[in-house]
Amino acid sequence: MKQRFLLDVMVVMFAIKEVYEGDVPDRTCAVLLDCIAENCHGIVSDREVRRRYDIRISELFAQPSYQVRTALFLTGFVHNSQKFIIEGADPPEIRPDAARGIPPEDIYVVRAALISRPIIVTAERRLLNGVNRNAAALGLRAITPADALELAKQR
Repeated sequence: MKQRFLLDVMVVMFAIKEVYEGDVPDRTCAVLLDCIAENCHGIVSDREVRRRYDIRISELFAQPSYQVRTALFLTGFVHNSQKFIIEGADPPEIRPDAARGIPPEDIYVVRAALISRPIIVTAERRLLNGVNRNAAALGLRAITPADALELAKQR
């Protein structure tokens, strides 16, 4: 089964930088992107998530040590309509009772996922726990990059 993932901005940053929390060298997120590409899975976004990707990608592109991996992400995903799907619909609001425990700065991720219900992939523990605590009300689930990697390895 082909998976559709909504990657938190930090997952993309970690993939390009080949690190994990605390800038510890780790290729999990980078390998996740490779598997998504190789096995024909997709990355889902809405306009707000895409805007935030663009901001962070611009920051990385300005750093010579990350230019190649940033360019590969742009050409392999962001500019590839078969891999990167931008939802055109406006994201719905989240009922207050369904947002308990979700960090306010991450509500945009959850709202974007509510459009078509992809799997949220996040390295942010508070977002992960908040989504999963409200999974029944939201109809969503969130997983870590390592868990997403296992799904993305499937053809």
